[in-house]
Amino acid sequence: MLWPHKPSPEACVLPVDNDPGAVHLGVWTQEEVPWGIRVSDLPGPLLGACSLFQQHCDRIAVPWQEGDDLRLRVMGTLPQARGMGAGAALIRAAVEETRRQGRCMLWCDAREVAFGFYERMGFDFLNDMYHIPDIGPHRTMALDVSLAPQLKI
Repeated sequence: MLWPHKPSPEACVLPVDNDPGAVHLGVWTQEEVPWGIRVSDLPGPLLGACSLFQQHCDRIAVPWQEGDDLRLRVMGTLPQARGMGAGAALIRAAVEETRRQGRCMLWCDAREVAFGFYERMGFDFLNDMYHIPDIGPHRTMALDVSLAPQLKI
């Protein structure tokens, strides 16, 4: 879904997927839905997923130190699950993991179509629009997880 230009699911594997410290999160439903992704030994149909990596934001100058941040990547939900809270649940889990690791910033390269979602979740823009080939317009966004009372999730 995220990379329709890729020839196969295997081509979507990131070199950092198995790095120490990589965390992969998913949201499942207990309901019987015909469109969820079935994965053996998991509690129900998968509705969405994301990954967190120990990668410092070096695209631009940021006001935090290396080691204070986690990078949110490859986040997505099935189109049928949008508006059901699956994306917000992923962000909540990502925030919890960021805090658990003693970090204060969660950042991502957000697609233009997701700007509104990330803004509703409390993320701020850090730069102007840039283009990623085969994928489209993006902006770097970040969430200070130490500002919990201000989170919009």
